[in-house]
Amino acid sequence: MVRPHVLLVTFPAQGHINPLLTFAKTLVRNGIEVTFSTSLYAQRRMSKASDDITNGITFAAFSDGFDDGCKSNDDRDRYMMEFRSRSSNTIRETILASAEQRRPVTCLVYSLLLPLW
Repeated sequence: MVRPHVLLVTFPAQGHINPLLTFAKTLVRNGIEVTFSTSLYAQRRMSKASDDITNGITFAAFSDGFDDGCKSNDDRDRYMMEFRSRSSNTIRETILASAEQRRPVTCLVYSLLLPLW
């Protein structure tokens, strides 16, 4: 039987990351494999904040085109378009790579306000 493998995808903002990260830790404690996907910038900030967040969680970060963060003068519409496109590609690649490694993703969860692909 295949071990459950949940892919969690979140918008790179603290209010989206924290609840999904808490959920990820709960899944891991229950023996479920978890892959957590967000932007490179957000993952770097998470790594600096705490070393124990990665315990049992695989990360699949992606470039959203704003790897140094989104500045206040950046075009928000362009950011959302880039994020939507790049996150969609990452999700597809992560699912395919996991299947090839015989760790197929069995469930996809994404944060509530994540842009529709």
